[in-house]
Amino acid sequence: MSISAWVVDYLHFSLAMLAVCAPQSAIPVFVSLTDGMGSREKENVARQTGTSVAVVLITAALIGSYLLSMFGISLNSFRIAGGILLMSIAFGMMRANEKRHTKEEQDEAENRDTALGVMPLAIPVISGPGSISAMIIATQLDKSFSHFIAVCCAAVTVGVASWFLLHISDFLARILGQTGLNIIGRLCGMLLAALAVEFIYTSLKAMFPAWIA
Repeated sequence: MSISAWVVDYLHFSLAMLAVCAPQSAIPVFVSLTDGMGSREKENVARQTGTSVAVVLITAALIGSYLLSMFGISLNSFRIAGGILLMSIAFGMMRANEKRHTKEEQDEAENRDTALGVMPLAIPVISGPGSISAMIIATQLDKSFSHFIAVCCAAVTVGVASWFLLHISDFLARILGQTGLNIIGRLCGMLLAALAVEFIYTSLKAMFPAWIA
């Protein structure tokens, strides 16, 4: 793979993963859970979140194929299941009411400030089941080493973007407000829905070539 082709591959998957993870969805949660903290404490939580997101996604890329083999799950079956999951998340984002964490997880996080960056911010608000599924699918579509590096670099990009958005979360919350955040969430939801349709269509076409042209 040439350098230009690798860059295109990296940018394509980075944009897809940013839509899947939607790190802006963590801003209201971050603002709520870090209310009353000092700037240094907030920065530590933001950095911990970005690091945790990257680690979770890269781990999914590393061991995802082994999990599929262990349970005897085909790529097409997993891709359809992942597409359905992503579609359900996308519908929630477009309604601007999607929640990726439970009340119990938020209550636990409020009682353990040191774990805020890991749960619920990194898991499951940003790197939830949908993003983990997308990482596993991506590594199975092209098993070349260059593509794997592009996927891992995209995971790091999502982690950096998550840290940066949380780093400036107070500013964004004041400027955009909840309505602005909802609009961004809806746009990401549309991109995510299109990605989900592509996953499902590609798998059905591979499984039933005589039925789907």
